[in-house]
Amino acid sequence: MKLKELIQDMTQLEANLRRFEEKFGVKSAEFYRAITGGELDEFDALDEYRMEFIEWLALYKTWLSLNEKYHQLVARQPVAIQIKTVLAA
Repeated sequence: MKLKELIQDMTQLEANLRRFEEKFGVKSAEFYRAITGGELDEFDALDEYRMEFIEWLALYKTWLSLNEKYHQLVARQPVAIQIKTVLAA
């Protein structure tokens, strides 16, 4: 996956994550910590939130995976070279 495509995918995911953050008033990282720590079991049991929590969790896990790939790509190639590559395209 090219860095430019990776960033586009991450940006789209971030827009989707913001929707949940605004609705529930919690940043995705805090939501992830709470749900994986069992703090949201009482809400997760409610049908009205279950599907939203599942979607939010899946989106955030995908974002984490892409973020890891991003850092791996950046570590392999200096940022100046990456910028030159994008500008040349």
